[in-house]
Amino acid sequence: MQIRIIKNISDFKVIKADWDNLYFLTNCTVFQSFELNYYAWKDELSAENKNSLSVVIVKNNNGECAIFPFYIDAKKCLRFINDIHFDFCDFLSNFKLDLEVVFDAIRKEFSFSLIQLINLKPDSNSCISFEKKQQSLIFLEPFEKYSIVALEKGIFPENYPLFKSKQKTEFRRVKKKNDDKTHTILRADKDSFPKDEILSLKQKMIDLGWRDNRLLPEKQLFFIESIYNSNKLFLSFVKSQNSVNAISFILHKNNEYLFWIDMFDGSKMVSIFNYISLMQRLSAKNRVLMNLGRGAYDYKITNFKPEIKQLFAVSLFSNKWEKIKFFFFEKAKNRLKRIYKKLKK
Repeated sequence: MQIRIIKNISDFKVIKADWDNLYFLTNCTVFQSFELNYYAWKDELSAENKNSLSVVIVKNNNGECAIFPFYIDAKKCLRFINDIHFDFCDFLSNFKLDLEVVFDAIRKEFSFSLIQLINLKPDSNSCISFEKKQQSLIFLEPFEKYSIVALEKGIFPENYPLFKSKQKTEFRRVKKKNDDKTHTILRADKDSFPKDEILSLKQKMIDLGWRDNRLLPEKQLFFIESIYNSNKLFLSFVKSQNSVNAISFILHKNNEYLFWIDMFDGSKMVSIFNYISLMQRLSAKNRVLMNLGRGAYDYKITNFKPEIKQLFAVSLFSNKWEKIKFFFFEKAKNRLKRIYKKLKK
């Protein structure tokens, strides 16, 4: 077995062919694609000097391969690249291997006190690897949720059996409210990246008090433009006359489409109109899986009756003291969140 650790951006770029081969061979999500991980590191995470790239490549004698898109953050935590913004995280592999061998190899190169892997699907390599391990220093727990709508090829909304007459009536009302608007899909092969329109809509959301200045900072927008130009992302766009009203950033792999980031102005139900319009266009020609993304938001559940699924997180501690510290600070953080929510009401 050969283990190689990628520590710099130039070596990262060279492994694209191996990464792409594994990506298309395995049942992983678009977040495990080379482009999303490479540009997330290049455009965002590498700007923080205390972050250390630690992508691991494992190859066995049969030519089978595994890739772990890891980095170590400023707090000495080993984690998946861009895990905060990636709805689903995992490593890529076409064979079974002992993860302790991988972690031991990283420990020889880097110092870290905690391994924290979040946003794991139940059928992910990470979850399967850890769910049967009963060790005191491993903690597997439910994390956030995500939701999906599986649409048959046909006329939307008739092609989803869970839509009742109430939802269908509401969809007609939403479309009527927005009949002065047009819906388009922007793709890199025919449309340049609409940075000015995105920044304009960002400012509208800030002015309306729906978001603060942390929405789409410059580095993140540069990263999004990179993956747009690599054809891993397209934009679902709603306009009226010369004004942009809504933009959804859509990631895709095969026939699965994920609503990743939504932006919208003060127009009534314009975000729902954007969702409806895209679902209608995509499912007219093919059976599609519409992934509504991480977070079981009420407006998505009420309007689209999705199937809700659970995500998990796993934490691996180097010793009992690190575990005690982690749970102490987690409890304190959760307590502050509850106090903050009460103060906002």
